[in-house]
Amino acid sequence: MGGGSGAGVVKVVIINTQFVETDARSFKAVVQSLTGKDSTIPAAQPPPPPPPRFQPAGGVSAPVLTRGMSFRDFERMMNELN
Repeated sequence: MGGGSGAGVVKVVIINTQFVETDARSFKAVVQSLTGKDSTIPAAQPPPPPPPRFQPAGGVSAPVLTRGMSFRDFERMMNELN
């Protein structure tokens, strides 16, 4: 064929495309099944318990600001103080 001194090696790559539809919960499992990785999904974790309440000696509970508190919990706490 060409004027070279040896036969070159030709590499052919075939790419198969595939259209898939999924929801947000199953997305990871679909990607892992397509890439060949483990596609197990851990069971859904229950929501964490509400933050503990401070119990003063008088028996009246008051909300407590804790590290890592979500904005929603913070907003609830502020509403309880009003």
